[in-house]
Amino acid sequence: MAEKRPKIFEGSRDIFLSLVVSGIIMVLAVSFTGMCSFNTGTPENGQVPEVDASTFMSMEARSMSDHATRLPATPEGWVTNSARRTMVDDTPASVVGYVTTDGGYIQMTQTGENVADAVAGYDDRWRDPASTYDLNGQEISIYSSTEDEVRDLRVMDLGDERVIVTGAATDEEFNELLTAVAESDPLPTN
Repeated sequence: MAEKRPKIFEGSRDIFLSLVVSGIIMVLAVSFTGMCSFNTGTPENGQVPEVDASTFMSMEARSMSDHATRLPATPEGWVTNSARRTMVDDTPASVVGYVTTDGGYIQMTQTGENVADAVAGYDDRWRDPASTYDLNGQEISIYSSTEDEVRDLRVMDLGDERVIVTGAATDEEFNELLTAVAESDPLPTN
């Protein structure tokens, strides 16, 4: 006597084949759009995307009425890889990101808020400055987070703006950027 299979398995082969064909059609359709790519290398081997910081910061300088905006001359080999506007304590602020020659990353925020409001508005995880140091006549305050995995903030008050930098870079790289900002003139506002 032949064994009867339950009805649930009767069409399973057809369903499986339909899913395989649908998957192949989907992969082919997406690959022809050119919107996807496949790179077997690691991210470290890829090229860093570059943005035009000069144009972005010029537009920001013309639109910021409460503070100066500066475009620092960055060291050779650094790549500006991001630029955006954000809010710091409910006021607009300019943010530019840099990839350094050695693969470090620094994010610089320029704001018109006073130091206490800028730090609190940036993120409420930082407490009073852990330390300060002099950098070519400018006082740099380092704010440490209450959470170990959160990176420190370095804050410089230039009078007409506050500059906040953070990221994964060496002390020398942070200081290079802060020095370049302090030595830059504010961009024209008209």
